[in-house]
Amino acid sequence: MKRVFIDTNILIDYILEREYGQDAKQLLQRGFDGEVKLFASYLTFANMAYILGKKIDIYELFGDLNQFITVLPMDEDQFQAALKQPVSDFEDMLQYQCAMASNCDIIITNNKKDFESYSVLPISTAADFMKSL
Repeated sequence: MKRVFIDTNILIDYILEREYGQDAKQLLQRGFDGEVKLFASYLTFANMAYILGKKIDIYELFGDLNQFITVLPMDEDQFQAALKQPVSDFEDMLQYQCAMASNCDIIITNNKKDFESYSVLPISTAADFMKSL
């Protein structure tokens, strides 16, 4: 089964019903149905809490998402690895290091350009990934 790392923007698109929200919804449904194994970092949930603020009940939402998304730890080794590869978006590098440390097969994001210059993992949008299944 594919180990799919979800970037923060995929979940935010789904929750806020933004432009790519339907693509994200289809991906999450595949994870809920057990067709793929979904992963996200603790950083993703911290970012979502900050972005969503008081707009929604994050405790209920996060509890629901955690039923089919495995939340991955981040550690000093990942942080140090991210420091050794200066890039334009440090948060993306932290996400990448988490995905690599957790043996994910692919990163799903709507921000492919920030990962493509350094990633050895395939990078895809939710829409393109769904087409490949």
